[in-house]
Amino acid sequence: MKKTISIFSALLITAFSFGQKKELKTAEKALKKGNTVEAKAALSSIESIIDGADAKYKAQYYFLKGQTYQDLAEKGMDTEASLKIAGDAYNKLFEYEKEQKNLKYTKQAKPKLQTLISKTVDKAISAQKVKDFTKASELLHLTYTLQPENKDFLYFAASNSISAKDYDTALKYYEELKEANYTGVRTNYYATNVADGKKESFPDKTIRDLSIKAKTHSNPTMEKTKSRLPEIVKNISWIYTNHIGDNEKALKAVEDAIAINPDDPGLLLTKGNIYYKMGDTAKFKEIMKEIIAKNPNDVDSYYNIGVISAENGDVEEARAAYAKVLELDPGYINAGVNLSKTYLDEASDVVDEMNKLGNSSADNKKFEVLQGQQTTLYRKALKVLEGISVNVPDDAKILKQLKGLYSFLGEDEKFKKVKAKLAELGQ
Repeated sequence: MKKTISIFSALLITAFSFGQKKELKTAEKALKKGNTVEAKAALSSIESIIDGADAKYKAQYYFLKGQTYQDLAEKGMDTEASLKIAGDAYNKLFEYEKEQKNLKYTKQAKPKLQTLISKTVDKAISAQKVKDFTKASELLHLTYTLQPENKDFLYFAASNSISAKDYDTALKYYEELKEANYTGVRTNYYATNVADGKKESFPDKTIRDLSIKAKTHSNPTMEKTKSRLPEIVKNISWIYTNHIGDNEKALKAVEDAIAINPDDPGLLLTKGNIYYKMGDTAKFKEIMKEIIAKNPNDVDSYYNIGVISAENGDVEEARAAYAKVLELDPGYINAGVNLSKTYLDEASDVVDEMNKLGNSSADNKKFEVLQGQQTTLYRKALKVLEGISVNVPDDAKILKQLKGLYSFLGEDEKFKKVKAKLAELGQ
């Protein structure tokens, strides 16, 4: 009895394998003739039993399925679904043949998958050009599912979701990127062309080094691109703060990223901005100082300290911060304008005091003292404005302030030059 069962089982296995082989051949022939629908039908008939197939049939099945659905997509038949099925089939093939240590079909399928990805990206770019950001995001996310190891596609899908104002989808994608600690950092390779002395970029280190060995290029260098993680976390926190209204989750997202990248000033700035939106200016200033401790030349953090200090009425600290900004970057216009404003505002307060005085001898003496203070403050403001006007000689707002100060201080020649300059600008 046992022998009978064994023979019967063997017959079943033979018939099973024969059926698979027949349908795979049918699909292969149909594809060669361009009859994709027939190929799809043949493959569908064995889909439910393919898991138990012999290794050689299983690999061939995934390869043919990838080809079939790629062809369906190219013919516009349920394009996006077909693209996804094709990509899934190819990726299953790669995984399966890697386990089997036999890359027969993988070698043929890899360039096909790359073609599929390129066409999908082209569709996404076309959607972007007509501002269909939702479609672009869908296509880029689809591309990511086709090549999940390349998270650049997920990053661009999230960016398009932001443009489409689909913040829920953007948040989902950004959260996935943050969890993966995606930075998008790339190393770019350069060398100087010996013939013309110009710096050229290379697709990779190997090609660059070959050019150096060939002596067509010299001075090899490399540069890393800026991390995208601060932008990702900034957008996550923005969505939580402005779209969802959850500052705690916004802070947690930033804290998680800082734990992994403690020296990234962009993440600290995002954290500071959240506290600023929450009205905690003291914490905001504290974080700006933390950034400066890590990077003493961070002019933006000094500027932010100046703004917060001015808002809180700490004029001297504001002036010190703005002055430091101008020391590090004389062309930082806003810092110069704000610094001059602190002197002009103080002068305005002095003028208010002068206007309250009477005509007594004591009041007249006090008036002279206050007028001296006013003049001193105007000269301090003037010095700052003259310094920044060098970098923006045609800024009408600054020129008008200079004109008023020159007039008050009796500097006639400078007054005439500024007046003429404003006339040239139509002011």
